[in-house]
This record gives sequence, C-alpha cells and structure tokens, in this order.
Amino acid sequence: MIGSRERKITEEEGETKKILIIRRFRCQNCRTIHHELPDIIIPYKRHCAATIEKIINGDETRCEESTIHKISAWWARILPYLMGILNSLSAKGVITDIGTLTPKEMVRAVTNSNLWVHTRSACKSG
Repeated sequence: MIGSRERKITEEEGETKKILIIRRFRCQNCRTIHHELPDIIIPYKRHCAATIEKIINGDETRCEESTIHKISAWWARILPYLMGILNSLSAKGVITDIGTLTPKEMVRAVTNSNLWVHTRSACKSG
C-alpha cells in the first residue's frame, strides 16, 4: 500500500455525495498503481453501482433524465465488450452461468480479471 485518496460518489438519492477513502497499491512487478474499489463503485462512474444497475434494469430512480440517458447509452456501448470478456472467462472455467449475472457482477468479474479498460478506450463511438 502506498497511500489513499478520496473518491466522491453520488448515492441513490441523486443529490447526496459520499466521500470514500480508496486505498492505493503499487504492483511489485510492473510498478503500476492500482486502486482498491469497493463493490458500490463502478470504475470511472460517479453514481453508485446500485443507481447504475437500476437505470440499466429500467427501474425508477431519482436521477435526471440526461443522466439516465448517458448511463443507458454507456451500457449499450460497453455490453458487447463485457460479454466477450465474460464468454472468454466462462470458456476458461473462471465463471459459470453468465446469464444469471447482474450488471454489477458483470462489471466486477471483468474488473477483477484485470480486463477493465478505460471506458473511452473500450467504447469509442463511431
């Protein structure tokens, strides 16, 4: 561990900002810095995982319409990438039954496999 940093996240209520302390680690082999993210965070997203999952599932949230549209569009762009990674992990026996995974579990599986890339790099729009 080489320290920590603050990370703001918008909770389900939409207006509440929560400040989390995220631990930072340096890899002994490649010397890169990694952040330990709790389950309530989706990498590179400001809203909590529960809110993002509600939007993806079409459930009611207290988010602005523009936020709902942005998150829905992001999910539509990243889902093919996630499914490709999950199919590969399934073929290797790392995970089973992809069909039962929630969006949060899908993201967590890809992130924990060190295959999560920056959203802008993975999903360039045409």
